[in-house]
Parts: sequence; C-alpha cells; structure tokens
Amino acid sequence: MKIAVSFSLLLFTTFSYAGCGVSNGSASNLSTDQECSSGSQVNQNTMTHCTDESAVQYAKQFYRDHYGFFSEQNPRMADQLYTADFKEVITNHAECVGDNGVCNLHFDPWLNAQDGYADGEIDYSVQKLDAKTLSVDLNYQFRVHSTLPARPQTVSLLLKRAKTGECWKLDDMLLPDRTSMKVMMRNDYEHFYYYKKTRLSWNLLSSDIDSSNIQVVRANQVVATYVLNCDLSEALTPDPEQLDGEMNKIGLVVTPSKPKGFVITSCRVGAHSKQLAVYDLESDRQDPVWEKTGSYFGEWSVNQNYDLVLSYDEPCDEKKCDAPFVQRDLIWGVSSD
Repeated sequence: MKIAVSFSLLLFTTFSYAGCGVSNGSASNLSTDQECSSGSQVNQNTMTHCTDESAVQYAKQFYRDHYGFFSEQNPRMADQLYTADFKEVITNHAECVGDNGVCNLHFDPWLNAQDGYADGEIDYSVQKLDAKTLSVDLNYQFRVHSTLPARPQTVSLLLKRAKTGECWKLDDMLLPDRTSMKVMMRNDYEHFYYYKKTRLSWNLLSSDIDSSNIQVVRANQVVATYVLNCDLSEALTPDPEQLDGEMNKIGLVVTPSKPKGFVITSCRVGAHSKQLAVYDLESDRQDPVWEKTGSYFGEWSVNQNYDLVLSYDEPCDEKKCDAPFVQRDLIWGVSSD
C-alpha cells in the first residue's frame, strides 16, 4: 500500500505520547511538521501539558506504529494505547480474528476501502468534543489508482484524557463514512462471532447409503435426534478427491432470530442435484421445516446481517435468460418461497 505522509516522527527509547506547549483552543489545525518539543514520559505532574499538539503526536505515532491494530491476534500495548472500553473491544475482536479469521475486516478502515492509498500529505486537525475528549482528524486525498482522480477523506481518532501517566488513550476510530469502529467490532463479536460459535455439536450414531441417524448436543446434553436422508459419514471423513459441492454436508447454525439453532443438510439426489433440508431445533418435529432441491447445488451461509441464507439453483423460466440455470437466495424469515 502506498502511503505518503509528510511529517517527521521522534523516535523514543521508551514508548510515550508526550504532551507539550499550550492548547490553541477547542479546535485547531496543526501542520504535519509541527511536533512536541519534549519526548519525555508524561506523568501525573505533567498532565497540564496534554495539549492539542500532544494529541496529534499520539495520532501520528499510532498511525505509524500501529496501522494494522485491527488485525492483530495479540494486541500490542493495549493498556498504554486504549481506554478500558476500547481495550475490551479490541481484545474480543482479536480473539475473533484468531478463530479462523472470523470477524476479519475485509477492508482497510483507514481508507474505508479494499484497495487504494492516501496520496500526498496527511493534514491533522483537532476538535474538542468535551472536557476529556478530543477528535484528531486525519485529512488526506484518497486515490484508488494513480490514473484515477483523488477525493478528500477524513479518519478521526477519538482520544480521551488518561487517568494514568499517558496523556491520551484511543477510545474509538471513526471511518471516512463516520462509522464507529468500536460499534462495528463490538457488533461483529457479540453477534456474528457468538452465533457462529453455536456451542452445538453432532454425533453420528449410524449411517448407510441413503440415511444417517444423528444426535445434536448442546453443553453435553442431547437436545435432538434425527434420521436424515443421506449418508453423512463422508462429512466426518471427506474424500480429498471429491469436489466440495458434491459432498453430503451438515451444518449447525444459530442466528439472532433462532438462538436455539438449525440443523441444515445438503445431500446428493439423483445424478447431480443437491437437496437442502432445514430442521428447527426449537421444534419437536423430526422432519424438515423447509426443503428444496437444487438442480446442481444447494448451500447455506450467514450474511452480514446475521441472517441464514439458503441458496440453490433451478432452470430459468424467464423469457430472457443469460444462463440455463439461475441461483435463488432465500433469507430465512425475510424472503418467501
């Protein structure tokens, strides 16, 4: 990623975001070459020197040294860098990222994009939000590619006065579209991560060529038993030479609207079809509450709103078709089928 920044940073032998100088008021613009004159560790006796300049110094050093903080599986210097609230969010997010990439942000939050770079100088400005909180705004020109025009964007670091030796601690980051990173990461953890880790498991009791007898277990307690319409032994020992889409599959999915969860199967039917079946763990029914056969595939997923999505294909019956088969996506509880 190409990042061009026109400021010089003091290298400290000990990590500190030191304050200096006199505050310029509730809002100020600070050029990128304006630095604190002291790099000494801030302590309780120098808290009166936690000025706009020291907040900008924090932002500059954080941008330089902790650009990828949102993707760290072991957050660095969390006690020095973050408020207790943001530290909790970052720590939970890191646990989530470490679990097979769940909760990964699939874009760069500094740019609010997957591709591109900050072109030219980064200009810093400071706004006083309340007696203990400042917003340090990083204003830059965002460019997707050198051949395309740039557009102005702003990322804001919300800093709170620290009660300990440091002047400032990061409490949130506002993306260019003003989305709160703290809220976004907290939602990812509390919703998607929680519901993905269903605390459900299944045991195969027996199987033959076209059926399986399974138990569904939650917290070491059997909550349901089903006789399913395909051989799920291959789900336990997948054949590496068999295509993923051709295999019989089973999934345990929990969503906010269905906290007890679903059992979902995708099973081969006939020469090439896949049959999707949904069993509701809130119901006493032993048969599927929903069933559909796709011509060539049947899969499930969870979307960004934490909804269960059931996908299958069927012959196109419209007057104009770009392909002989079309994909249908059913959102559980939202779409009708």
